[in-house]
Amino acid sequence: MALQFQFLHMLLAAIVITQLLDPLRILLVGIAYFLGRLIKRPGMGWLGLCAAIVVIAAGFPFVVLGQSGDIAWTTAAIGVISNALIAAAMAGLLRLQRWLFQLFV
Repeated sequence: MALQFQFLHMLLAAIVITQLLDPLRILLVGIAYFLGRLIKRPGMGWLGLCAAIVVIAAGFPFVVLGQSGDIAWTTAAIGVISNALIAAAMAGLLRLQRWLFQLFV
């Protein structure tokens, strides 16, 4: 039983790491993030970003990877977390860039 849990834990960690390093996923989430920043209506940019994170996470395993069944749904559920982490990293890097720009200019 403990061996099965450890194997499952390693499998989930491998899925997260693979998703975080996938260039196509990073590109799609980046496009969604920067399109969400262009929206002027308050709150709608974040709503659009959240919707895009879910759509990318759900569509990626089924459409791009061609998976089906439980592994596709597990990959999609983990994909929501991975996409949110990618968007948070982009937001943090943009904030750092602004701070450094104000510091040196």
